[in-house]
Amino acid sequence: MSSPRLPFRVVRCLVAAVSGFLFAFSVMAAWWAWLEISSQDWDQPGLGWLKVDFWSRQMPWKEAAAGGALTLVLACLGEALRGRGLPGLGLVQWGARVFGRPAGFLSLVALALLPQGMAALFRPAPAEGAPNVLFVLVDTWRSDHTSFLGYERETWPKLGELAEEAAVFERAVSQAPWTKPTVASLFTSLVPSQHGAMSHMSRESGKRFVAMGNEHTTLAERFASGGYETFAVTHNANIQPAYGFGQGFQSFQFLNDWNLKAATIIHEAQKWFDAYRGGRPFFAYVHLTDPHYPYDPPPPFKGIWDQSGMSIPIDHEVIHKLHRGELEFTAEEKQHLRDAYDEEMVYTDSVLTPFLLKIREQHPNTVIVLVGDHGDEFWEHGAMGHGHVLYDELTWVPLLIWAPGVEPQRVSSQVPLLDVAPTLLELAGLEFAPEVMMGESLLPLMRGAGGGHRPAPMETGGDGEPPWHLRGISMVHEGQLWKLIRGERDDWSPGGAPYTLLFNLDEDPEERHDRAAERPEIAAALFEEMKARGWYTHPDDLEGEGFTGELDAGTEENLQGLGYLDVEEEGGE
Repeated sequence: MSSPRLPFRVVRCLVAAVSGFLFAFSVMAAWWAWLEISSQDWDQPGLGWLKVDFWSRQMPWKEAAAGGALTLVLACLGEALRGRGLPGLGLVQWGARVFGRPAGFLSLVALALLPQGMAALFRPAPAEGAPNVLFVLVDTWRSDHTSFLGYERETWPKLGELAEEAAVFERAVSQAPWTKPTVASLFTSLVPSQHGAMSHMSRESGKRFVAMGNEHTTLAERFASGGYETFAVTHNANIQPAYGFGQGFQSFQFLNDWNLKAATIIHEAQKWFDAYRGGRPFFAYVHLTDPHYPYDPPPPFKGIWDQSGMSIPIDHEVIHKLHRGELEFTAEEKQHLRDAYDEEMVYTDSVLTPFLLKIREQHPNTVIVLVGDHGDEFWEHGAMGHGHVLYDELTWVPLLIWAPGVEPQRVSSQVPLLDVAPTLLELAGLEFAPEVMMGESLLPLMRGAGGGHRPAPMETGGDGEPPWHLRGISMVHEGQLWKLIRGERDDWSPGGAPYTLLFNLDEDPEERHDRAAERPEIAAALFEEMKARGWYTHPDDLEGEGFTGELDAGTEENLQGLGYLDVEEEGGE
């Protein structure tokens, strides 16, 4: 039999190369999916489709290109050396013939398309009339600097009007005084020591930038398993897939530039909504950061209150020097920073509220939750910034919910942010496993069922350096609202032993007078409540996986701007 003509050989080699590309693509996608799926807790009832969905979204283009190139080289080599009888050459020639023919090629096309086909075929159908959910978080948002919550300055004029149509929770308590652990608590309804998303666990462990554990099921995963389209956009480097926040999101847009303003983030979110074609409800997460330092509002908002002409670039180095007692600010400088912080909120209001109004107009069947993750201290207890204490200026945050069928109202009862996730799931008609969530739905309060203050836990959410070892709880005892704060690490505490602070928030809302020595029985009762609810974990008993990858230059700069990475530190250590 004569040898195939040269053009036919070339075509067969090219088809074999494409087949090699498809084979490498399929194998690597399946391998990556298996590694992730084996670390997830997707065996819970109703979550099985997430396995196929994750598999269908793996796109190992580089690995597939390498596999195709290697196949092309081998196929061409086999054709060139046809009939030489070299060891192993027969196998190469057989593979080129099989996968260079239509049947072999089409079988590999089917293999590559299998995950997408299975995901489309078995994707759960959303419940009839299921509402959309828009979750918006404003970073570093203090309740007591919010105009519609009693602040004398009009910091949120537009939102104040829209808030008249919402359920406004007047005392919502964050579970941590900084972003990563708070957002993870919002997504999982777990306290930080349970979900594990922290800064670092201890210097001895070497575990830095600890990620949220894959075994914890997030809001996005639950909505995705309910047939929702899921989308997120953020430019805060603490909230990115590398730290576990991509779980369940079919589209996660991390804009790795700390200098972006709210208008850019809203623009990117709006582009997703403009491309959204309906058919399925959406769960969208939008994270804005403008009230976070360095407090640099754009014109015309700059100068609304700050007429000092000062420019104080607040960054991680300034904050750390201040906390170490190496830096002091004058009264005028402190006022400048407070003014600039307030101006940032007016700017955020000007961008955010029109976006919310547009979503409400275009998608009326939408639940919207708007929340702050933590506040900022402005010398109320001797310092500034966040992440270092558990006083109300850092843990008391705004929480608003607009929902079809829910009447506008003001809820004065204290609620923890742990309750947000169960509330959204109930509003969407999705099941949730209360045994893996520490919060409870807010709907009874929103539907007028009554109820007093709910207990609220809090942690500093990182335990590698003082004072990030604090545990706390705010709850009613003997008819009054109390707060307990415990310093846990002996080697960091005054006198070399754990310390306790106790405040009566009804009588002392500014947390100036420690009552721990006077009322030790109340401190003991609150501590026992923490333990009974599973909210207490000693820092030495923490478990978690530190981030082991290399931080790219953009992420390092982003984290430095946020104040979570020193210049001299190397990312990932």
